[in-house]
Amino acid sequence: MTLRIGISARLLHDPPPGLGLPQKRLQFLESSMAHWIMAHRAIALMVPFIDEDSPLSANRAPMTELVDLLDGLVLQGGIDICPETYGDTLRDPAWAGDAVRDRYELNLLRGFVEAGKPVLGICRGAQLINVYFGGSLVQDIPSQRPGSVHHQDTTRYDRLMHDVHFETGSSLQRLYGNSAPHRVTSIHHQCVDRLGEGLAVEALSSKDGIIEAIRHTGPGYVLGVQWHPEFHLTPGEEVEGLLDSGPMMMDFLRAARARADRHQSGAAVVHPGVPLSARS
Repeated sequence: MTLRIGISARLLHDPPPGLGLPQKRLQFLESSMAHWIMAHRAIALMVPFIDEDSPLSANRAPMTELVDLLDGLVLQGGIDICPETYGDTLRDPAWAGDAVRDRYELNLLRGFVEAGKPVLGICRGAQLINVYFGGSLVQDIPSQRPGSVHHQDTTRYDRLMHDVHFETGSSLQRLYGNSAPHRVTSIHHQCVDRLGEGLAVEALSSKDGIIEAIRHTGPGYVLGVQWHPEFHLTPGEEVEGLLDSGPMMMDFLRAARARADRHQSGAAVVHPGVPLSARS
């Protein structure tokens, strides 16, 4: 069975006039993310958002049915998380984020966590995982963590890089085999502040200690990384010495496969003497 991986949608509430869709909210999937998943023989499917204020939302399929159709969830990067989402006060209007997307993705995340299906959060997605488990965020690294290295440069975008190191005994250290510094992309000005309940730090920025990866320690697979592994590699071809993104995706898909196989085995159990109509 080919795995079906859901990807949360990016939302564009006010498209530029030149796109020909004035006053229409757009939902989109960044192609590198889809390619990263599909290069590992899985199907990438964007999970559309239905406006919570729309009358159409009353007739949408329950979240449980959507989760049942998919084997795992990837939370895309994108705009900031709204400070009010984690109970903080907005420090600057430029960091207001997107509360609509927050609610959509938190609902999606909750469905997969409760179903025990694996979740991989990228950049904003890692921050959202921390917020879901009750954590908070640094709204702006340069102003709130003076002396930190540059974690965002709008002109260089995914060409800005820095080193991270994996915590001793972390799953990332076991996956990659050592704790030596690893080069990653950096496209964020926010980061984890107070760590959420049940989360463990997996990786730190080598020079300033900013949290760069987290994992939930309970049952299931929930991993968030602050960098963008989907920008690191053309399949099979290293680019500028960046951390190989292949092992991370394969680890996530192994978890998805294991969860799907357990579910399928459980569904296939036959109970002797029990009529078919009474079997669950």
